[in-house]
Amino acid sequence: MPNKKQPTTFCSPVLVAAGRAFSFATVPPEVSRSHLRRGRMTAHVSIGTSHFDARMEPDGKLGHWFIVPPGVIRKEALAAGSNALFTLAKLDEQPDPALPDYFQVLLDRSPSARATWAGTTTLARIDWVHWMESAKQEATRHERAANAIDMLKKGKKRVCCFDPSGFYSKALACPAEESG
Repeated sequence: MPNKKQPTTFCSPVLVAAGRAFSFATVPPEVSRSHLRRGRMTAHVSIGTSHFDARMEPDGKLGHWFIVPPGVIRKEALAAGSNALFTLAKLDEQPDPALPDYFQVLLDRSPSARATWAGTTTLARIDWVHWMESAKQEATRHERAANAIDMLKKGKKRVCCFDPSGFYSKALACPAEESG
């Protein structure tokens, strides 16, 4: 069995997201399974002489996808649709997630929810934020933030009933690829 701490190399086409003006690549399911967790996480990625930390987003098929920064696209002269050789390494520690403004406001207003939040693990906080952000409609994201505060007030440290891989709910997917 591969060591999750050891870097791994994989080949993936560099794709452009339709209507979203960013480039992305996919991590094959076998690499995701052996080197990443099922949900959202950050990993260190290298291509050519470029290195960057990328947020690995679940694709709903037990793989992941990530944004390739514009500076890396230019520096490595990557063309849309061309295959690239990436090296992926798991970080020793995951960074805390950036909190959506609407959630931060609610969290700041609730000392008990804030105390529970402070007592959770980084991976649990990543899952909470992912659950809120994965809603397609803004109203649902705000509703989930309010529900999160309610659960945190009650001492709940992990969001329940959320499949962070998107595999079982089919709620998560790679961006649509821009057509040639």
